[in-house]
Amino acid sequence: MEKEINSDYLLWKRIKAGETQAFQDLYMKYADVLFSFGMIYSKDQELVKDSIHDLFFDLYKYRKNLSDNDHIRNYLFKSLKRKIQLAQKAKLKLVYTNEIRDEAEGKGGFLMSETEDLTEENLKEIQQAVDKLSEHQQEVLKLRFQIGLSYDEVARILDISVESVRTLVYRTIKLLREQLKTKNNTVVLLFYI
Repeated sequence: MEKEINSDYLLWKRIKAGETQAFQDLYMKYADVLFSFGMIYSKDQELVKDSIHDLFFDLYKYRKNLSDNDHIRNYLFKSLKRKIQLAQKAKLKLVYTNEIRDEAEGKGGFLMSETEDLTEENLKEIQQAVDKLSEHQQEVLKLRFQIGLSYDEVARILDISVESVRTLVYRTIKLLREQLKTKNNTVVLLFYI
């Protein structure tokens, strides 16, 4: 991890210096994980791709004003999340202004499983339990388990303490377990998108 932080720090220095290859290296290193991360906040693939491109454009445009950073991934995640949220707000305003009804988006969710055979009924129960979670609970689980971020990284992205992240994850999983207990006391939990 320390080696990655050092390489990110050097990469960031190259970006601040305006080195073209550094921007290409950054894009190649983080584009895929940024796309997966962005899909947590929007199921609109084009909006996510546009937001990623806008993010990299802004990095280039404002490169001289960037502060030193050895946690590039967290910086990129927070910036992308903000861009997607702003784009969604603008899109909602446009939809509202034009009086167009937006189609309901399918939701992914968090489900963890101790059993492998999931019936349609199990999946329905799980989705109902996930839908009862707050957006904040769903977000922290997606960041931790779907993207695979450490507690520390999740804490930085959400601007909360590591202990708060741990507590939130623990309580959310406990809540799901309680809601999903079956007759033989096994819990059907499975992560899906």
